[in-house]
Amino acid sequence: MTRPSRSDAAAAAPRQLPWWVRPSALNLLFLLPMLLIVLGFGMAEGSAPAGRTGTYLSWQFALLCIALTLAAAAGAWLGENLRQHSFVRCDDAHLLRAALVIGVLVLATYLFWYRSLIFNPAVLLAILTGGAPPGREDIGTVTGVTSLVNLAPLYFCLAGYLIFLRRSRDRVLLALTGVLFAFTLFRTYVWTERLATLEAVVPLALAMIGSEAPAPGHRIRRLAWRLGPYAALPFVFAFFAVSEYFRSWPWYQDRMTFWEFSLDRFAAYYYTSLNNGAGTLATAAHWPDGTFQSVLQWLHRFPLGVGERFSQALGLVQFDTVWGPNPAHDFLLRVGDPEFNTQSSFGSVTLDLGVGGALLYFFVSMFCSGMLYTRYARADVVALMLFPSVIMALLECFRFPYWGTSRAFVWLLGALAVLAVLWISGAMRAAKSSHEALGRAVAS
Repeated sequence: MTRPSRSDAAAAAPRQLPWWVRPSALNLLFLLPMLLIVLGFGMAEGSAPAGRTGTYLSWQFALLCIALTLAAAAGAWLGENLRQHSFVRCDDAHLLRAALVIGVLVLATYLFWYRSLIFNPAVLLAILTGGAPPGREDIGTVTGVTSLVNLAPLYFCLAGYLIFLRRSRDRVLLALTGVLFAFTLFRTYVWTERLATLEAVVPLALAMIGSEAPAPGHRIRRLAWRLGPYAALPFVFAFFAVSEYFRSWPWYQDRMTFWEFSLDRFAAYYYTSLNNGAGTLATAAHWPDGTFQSVLQWLHRFPLGVGERFSQALGLVQFDTVWGPNPAHDFLLRVGDPEFNTQSSFGSVTLDLGVGGALLYFFVSMFCSGMLYTRYARADVVALMLFPSVIMALLECFRFPYWGTSRAFVWLLGALAVLAVLWISGAMRAAKSSHEALGRAVAS
């Protein structure tokens, strides 16, 4: 009789993750209640934020959102309970090299992109002391180059796993993580790109959870473990308020107090996205139109002329910098609020695919997410790099379909490139699931 190998033993002991990491539970126990609150808030007479677009929310749209959330939860539950026989493993040394290569590439991209800011002390000091930062168009972008900064979430996935779960103390990895996180915060500050910070925090937070629940004596940590996203709401609001202070508060400070402004903006942030989605569906001449401008947004924007040819093949025509017809853009142009221009994944996916197609999209995407969750709990290499994007997609579903964006596609493409290199170099191996690994060990 022999003992199970180390890789099999690791596969036999999955991490004990809190309920809110499980996609099915996150859909049912957090997103659905939050959805009902926002819909109720928006549909209640006289409760919608003042000065916004007219209310388009209806009970039909509310039922659609609820049905899509339930379809997502059902697909996730099936994926989580699907029996998977083996998991892909990789030695820490190979993952460390992959993380360092990606991190250096992201750092080099940041230095290239922000060179006119960080290498000009006068401009940098002016920005950090409250001066108006330059826009993206002012510092310029290089298609296919500056978009490499969107590999940062992939780096934080690998770095978080190595630092917090594998207890790596590699000095270069630790320093690189700190520098890239600082650049992420700077990016958020300069362009109020809160999504970039979320893409860094989510992978790191998932890794920081650890492999078991906090000890009984750690009351605050145990409370955070149990409440999860509910406990995070005050911090999310505080982060939102701080970013809005630099973004929009100067134009509103003579009308209301800062906290009234922050609460109104926070509520409108999600209400307006759902309302935009409902309004687009209510006013569009016909849908679905088969152009996939939300679920395949990344393909429409693909460089090297690929995106342009794809858009033309679907019958779209370019007007200045906008491809049309685009019911979502037309709705925002006619009656929308220019400060709140997202459509919610519920509305935009339905616009692209129809009700039946949207139900299938949410079910299948969350089925795959459930499978990734099971693999993530067992440190599967594929899931280590991709599962945090599931949490990102769920947290952003009120605003837009995250997986359809170019930044999510770069994340996926980077993960596939890492997997290809690891496979070619022979660094990956299969580890049997717990019952199979232990069974074979006993039999031998």
